[in-house]
Amino acid sequence: MRMSFNYLKYLTAIAAALTLFSCNGKEEPKPDEPAKPEVKANIKLADTDDIPLPAGESSATVEFTSALEWTASSDADWLGVSPDKGKAGTHKLTVTAGANGTDKDRTASVTIESGDKKASVKVVQKAAEQPDDPDNPDNPDDPDDPNNPDDPNNPDNPDNPDNPDNPNPDDPNNPDPEDPTGELNCPNPPATGNVAIDALCGYGAGVTGGAGASSANVLHFNDGRAFQTWLLARAKSEKKGDRSPVTIWLSGTFDPDDGRDFSEAHPWFDVKEVSNLSIIGTDSFVMDRIGIFCVRASNIVIRNINFRQPKANNGADAISMQECDGVWVDHCTFTSLNQTKDYEDGSTDITHGSKNVTVSWCHYIKTQKSCLVGHSNSATGDTEITATFHHNWFEGSSSRHPRVRYGKVHVYNNLFDANTTYGVGSAYGAKVLVEFNYFDNVQLPTDICTYPAKDNGNSNLEGSVAGFLYATNDVFVNRPAKAKDPYPLTNVKYNSYNGSTITPLTYDDFKPSYSYVVTPAAEVPAVVKAGAGYGKLGFSTAPVAVNNGGISTDDPGNPDDPENPDDPNPGDNPGDNPGDGSAHTYTLYVAADKTITATKDGTAGSNYFTSSTSLADFSKDYSSTSFTIDGVNYTRGLKMDSKGSVSFTTSGTFNTTFRFYAVRRKSTDSSAAMQIEDGKGGVTVMDVTPYDSVGDSGSISLAKGTQYTIRQKTSEQALILVKVTETE
Repeated sequence: MRMSFNYLKYLTAIAAALTLFSCNGKEEPKPDEPAKPEVKANIKLADTDDIPLPAGESSATVEFTSALEWTASSDADWLGVSPDKGKAGTHKLTVTAGANGTDKDRTASVTIESGDKKASVKVVQKAAEQPDDPDNPDNPDDPDDPNNPDDPNNPDNPDNPDNPDNPNPDDPNNPDPEDPTGELNCPNPPATGNVAIDALCGYGAGVTGGAGASSANVLHFNDGRAFQTWLLARAKSEKKGDRSPVTIWLSGTFDPDDGRDFSEAHPWFDVKEVSNLSIIGTDSFVMDRIGIFCVRASNIVIRNINFRQPKANNGADAISMQECDGVWVDHCTFTSLNQTKDYEDGSTDITHGSKNVTVSWCHYIKTQKSCLVGHSNSATGDTEITATFHHNWFEGSSSRHPRVRYGKVHVYNNLFDANTTYGVGSAYGAKVLVEFNYFDNVQLPTDICTYPAKDNGNSNLEGSVAGFLYATNDVFVNRPAKAKDPYPLTNVKYNSYNGSTITPLTYDDFKPSYSYVVTPAAEVPAVVKAGAGYGKLGFSTAPVAVNNGGISTDDPGNPDDPENPDDPNPGDNPGDNPGDGSAHTYTLYVAADKTITATKDGTAGSNYFTSSTSLADFSKDYSSTSFTIDGVNYTRGLKMDSKGSVSFTTSGTFNTTFRFYAVRRKSTDSSAAMQIEDGKGGVTVMDVTPYDSVGDSGSISLAKGTQYTIRQKTSEQALILVKVTETE
């Protein structure tokens, strides 16, 4: 049976329904007002071809049209996208890639999503050029290379007499003195000869220390607490005008709780606002996990001391200098006791504009952060730094031999022995002359900030500005198989890797004005191994009996002094002395000017926190370009990746609570969480950090007098704000 449809009844039912809808107070559509069409999601790329990028830092534009609001993302850490969201219309995205330091092309996808629609475009970045690749068209050995230097008609052929820029290394007018090894030529080398192991030369050549001290001013300490107390008294005497030279002999063993406030929380002796001192260890003397902190000190000699590297409590170094003028560190040994990352800090750090410094004949054994020169990427005052490193033995040490920002540093006749990360590093416009050294089994003898030394294309030296480095007349043996060309790396013109350039610097721009004699580079291993380190100067006993400067160990040794040695990274400052008698509130965040900022009771400049991290830019890969906490808008945070950490030490007097705010980088990292370590083996894992909102740890009570460290448990996150509150 066929069924029929009664259209009249159907229309009558509809009319009744509309009448009922109107009677219930709902607005009827006007018969002459057409319904608005539904806008459906749609994305149209202007070009769907792959985007090619060169190996260096580079960017490109993606143009598209979207009918609705949209978001954009990249599936690779090395590729950034900006902006990452927007409204309907025609738009242009900028995709930015870091330098590709690998030998393979790499690809990533940029995806634009709107509603249930998405469109993707592939980005392909070329591999770094490999000069040994016979198929590389830029390889001078490639016969198809039109610029093959073996072509006698090539105008750049050094044998072509018509070449106006003939790169003959013997030509003093040669504007580009690089040779195939990566080393540069030396048009005016220093004299070679025998170098006395007890002679002072270099930028610190004018230092005399306690020379000429009267018999009453020759002291001998075997009590560390008496030594710390005497140093405080000396600072007060100098303020009253007594700057007479003093020679100080040390014997026995000084321990971590012998220094400031007689506490292991501050394992260093304060050589602060004093001058004209020689501090000399006898051959059997040991600085056991305690260091020397020089602040605004001048004409200081530190010799023949055996340092067992202190733990990095509040940024402790073996030797640290801030705002010093004239320091000679000679024949000291620095031994790492624990190579765990960040367990120890610097061995010989020269920061805050310290100048006229020489570090000579020292032995560094497995140290991790050997010699930092220049406090941070923003510390432009460090342009005043001048330092010389010569005849030092860096044995199995990791990095910073030295690592220089801004200053002018001379590195010669040093033995680099199986260093695990890099030898000498230069950043932020520093001028570093590296000459007549001996590199044995060193994969990266020299390093430049922004150079993609790591396998992932990142630089060892975090930052955005290169330093300058001139390497010449060095010897390289047992080159590791993984070492890259050029070997060594030099830089005389680039502001960043393959970036903008300046007029190329010459050897004379790096060479110091003082005169010096060098050991032939080939002889450095024998000479340095025989002479470097403590116990080589014949100081078996002190010339005077122990007198401890007339100080009783019952005297107080706690200065009311908030200054601590610096940790090496931008904004990384260790904790203020919590024993100043008052409770405080401390915060840590990234300010609008992109600086890591620490405050004490609302005033910037606190040294309470020690951070080892870089910045997280919320405009890249985060759910929002900014996050708001208590009415304050933050566009950047402290990156908590596998290398990031923030540490601080609580007051031994006041109750302390702690609170932090964080966000995770990727929505897919659903297990991302932070953890808090108490320095005694205790670890507290926090709840999962949210992606599209700010995670609040809530108030957490902490133990007194304890060092705490915040770091990631899993996956990358960003700390937006850290707040520590003390209460009486």
